[in-house]
This record gives sequence, structure tokens and C-alpha cells, in this order.
Amino acid sequence: MTAVWVLLGVLAALLAALLGAAAFFFKFSICRYKRERADEQYEEQDSIWNPFAPRMKEAQAFIRAHTAEHVKLTSFDGLALSALYLPAQGESRGTVVAFHGYRSLATIDFALEAEFFHGLGYDVLLPYQRSHGESQGKYITYGVKERFDCRDWARYAAQRFGEDKPLFLMGISMGAATVLMASGLELPGNTRGIVADCGFTTPWDIMAHVARRDYRLPPFPLLYLLDGLARLRAGFRLKGADTRKALERNRIPVLFLHGEEDSFVPLSMTEENFAACRAEKRLYTVPGAGHAQSFGVDPEGCKRVLREFLERCGTQR
Repeated sequence: MTAVWVLLGVLAALLAALLGAAAFFFKFSICRYKRERADEQYEEQDSIWNPFAPRMKEAQAFIRAHTAEHVKLTSFDGLALSALYLPAQGESRGTVVAFHGYRSLATIDFALEAEFFHGLGYDVLLPYQRSHGESQGKYITYGVKERFDCRDWARYAAQRFGEDKPLFLMGISMGAATVLMASGLELPGNTRGIVADCGFTTPWDIMAHVARRDYRLPPFPLLYLLDGLARLRAGFRLKGADTRKALERNRIPVLFLHGEEDSFVPLSMTEENFAACRAEKRLYTVPGAGHAQSFGVDPEGCKRVLREFLERCGTQR
């Protein structure tokens, strides 16, 4: 009998530890996170942007100088969303709507690209994803709910800037997953192309990868408990959206980018997305680039493939 009680005690302690781990992961990975010096995140010692700090500072100054408006939008579930609007100089060639990644900001992830797109003659819209920056929200859902925000920003851009102008959607990391998941939704007819830089496949897959890589924890039973918390508190499932299933339905051309040294989102996830895509597609990988660093490490190569993609797809109907 004593042995039974000991076993029950061990099981109870193990369950409590697992629930504690799930609660920690929920708070750490799903709850909103505020950073006081958000625009200067690249200056932190462990930031992926640290190697490009001088360029980042100049690029962020460019964004501040050319932001004409902080655009507002109400999400499908009632959140006040915000975006920075950088109008083209002169006649616009179209619009690029760019979505930043997890716990980041548009002024960080797209600091280097924004000036490039603007210089090509495009209006640039830089949304703050829900639960980030100027946008409302308590929980980050890894593209599950954000895909509908992407759809709504695309509709906003089409209505405001004209349905006769080409519209491009771009995302980095979680932003890439967001635009890829949105590709399975009904997007405006002038959406000419999607650019996905180092996007994952599902919230479940990326969390399982991070749990194994950073904490040496197996997905079972941790992710099942975390999924339960996500459903109860944040209203989404870790398998609630899948980029691959969306890409099977998508008919919009997609340019996939990925750094070959990315350890946070494995290159294999972009390869899975590329294989699933049934539309016109291209994959461009950058040797030596870590997570979200493709444009920073290989600016000329990325500019070339982006320019070719925009020009080719912008003339298609």
C-alpha cells in the first residue's frame, strides 16, 4: 500500500511539473510581450539584427521620416490594429504590405527592406501584428488569427490604393506563416504575389522544435497541455492553421526565402511549404544567413530576386 501512495505522489508531482511547464510556455510564448525600447531591439547583444546595427539605424530613420500616417483597422474579432503607411514618391507602382515576426515590430524586421520597396516606387504598409506594438491584443496566435488580419489589411490596401494597382504580401518568420496561411483565404483580386521569408508550417511544429532545441523537452505531453491552455484562454489551437494546406489551395505566385544557417525555423519547413505550393513558385536560400537574416547577409541577391518577382508578377493578370 505504501508503494502505491509513493507512486501516486510521484505521478502527482510529475503532473504538477508538467502543468507548470505548460503554464510557463503559455506565458512566455503566447501572451503579449512589451519592450520599452522596441525600435532598438537590434542593439541587444543576442539580437539577430545586431550584425546589421549601423544599417538598421539608418533604415529606421528612413521609416520615421517617410511615415505619413498611422493607419487604423478593426480586426474581425474587434481589436484595434495599426500600421505605418509610407506613400510612394510620385506615381505608385503598387502596394507592399509587410508583416513582421514573433515579438518583433515592422520597424525592426522590415527596416532594411522598406526603403528598398519604397525606392522601387511602391506604397509600403507596415502593420503591427495583433498583440504587438501599437495594435491591441492579449495573445499571439502564430498566424491562426493573424491570417484574417492579413486578409483584412489586403482588402484595406486594395480599397484605398486602387484595385487596378498590384498588391504584394510579404512576411518574415511568423509574418511569413501569416501570409502563407492567408493565401488559402479569399484575397483581393489584385494580389499579385506573396513573399515568405523563413516561415514555419504550424504553431505546433515550431513550438515542438523550440521545446526540443532549447529545453530538451519532447512534444508529448507538453504540447498537448499547452494546446489545451491555448484553446481555453487564447481561443486557438496549435494546429488551427497549416501553411501547407493553405498553399495547396493557393493560386497566387510565391517567392520563398530562407537563410541556410537558420536554427530557429529550420530550412526544412520552407522546403515543405515550397513542395506544398501549387502556384507559381521560387525558392531562394542564402548561405551563411541565420534566422530572418537573408536580406541582411545577401542584400544584392535578395534585391535581385525580389525585383524580378515584383516586376514579373506585377504585370500578370
